[in-house]
Amino acid sequence: MDRNSVNWRGNFCAAITPFAADGALDEDRFARNLQLLLDEGIDGFVIAGHTGEAWTLDAGERFRIFEIAADVASGRAPVIGAVSAIRPGEAIALARGAEAHRLDGVMLTAPAYAMVNEREILAHFQAVSDACGLPIMLYNIPRRIGRDLSPELLARAAEIERVVALMQSSPSFDDIGRAIDACGERMLIFAGNSADRGLPAAALGVDGFVSSVETQALGAEAIALWRLSIAGDYAAARAVQQKCSRVKKFLGAFGTEPAALKVAMNHVGRPGGFPRPPILPLDPEQAAQVEVFMDQIALVPA
Repeated sequence: MDRNSVNWRGNFCAAITPFAADGALDEDRFARNLQLLLDEGIDGFVIAGHTGEAWTLDAGERFRIFEIAADVASGRAPVIGAVSAIRPGEAIALARGAEAHRLDGVMLTAPAYAMVNEREILAHFQAVSDACGLPIMLYNIPRRIGRDLSPELLARAAEIERVVALMQSSPSFDDIGRAIDACGERMLIFAGNSADRGLPAAALGVDGFVSSVETQALGAEAIALWRLSIAGDYAAARAVQQKCSRVKKFLGAFGTEPAALKVAMNHVGRPGGFPRPPILPLDPEQAAQVEVFMDQIALVPA
């Protein structure tokens, strides 16, 4: 497999996982959010990632939302299930579950917390590739994992059979270009943090980006950023980019992500639901500030 083995292009949304006030999985809100995003033009989904509060989900819950996502998408958009784990055996079990529940691919980080070296990271990726039939999107997010996937490591990872894509969420924008240079001929390159750098990443030549906060708070307006960018409609794309960045920065100042995003979604009639502990809902004062902001930002043209 390589980048030509899959049809992953465009704006993919890292979907939230809505919960009820008592912490139960809210399957109805989850399905409605995906359907709404599809209707608004999203190009694909990442399920049970960091925005999806993956750390709160047991395997059964993860497989259930994989199943719901596959049913909602019904082949209209690729669905990628996040299967990251510290132990290779756990990542393999999750990847096999994603395959059994008809997903189109899996997303995999280096093992977190263990502070493994590059040889061990490659062995981890290889083990999942050998045990699962789905294509793999690697995810480089060093601020959460504690290890950065260097361009040299990515070039070696691109030789692993089922690795076909990378989501580059390194804090340095330059790392997107370095990834394209190192492995772009074999792997699709998706930019993370599209709320701040979607337009410049598209201009640099990425194959897509993985959005989260802005897409689920603003809907079609933010989803359009990819198409405006690749069409060369830079004036419109800049306006959307600036609005997306304002939304992400403001919501990022309240609580722990995605608590503020869920308040924003609920306020504008989108199915956000509640976070699940250890993440707590915003306090009433914080929630009120988010709601006022969402009313104000709705009046800003993009």
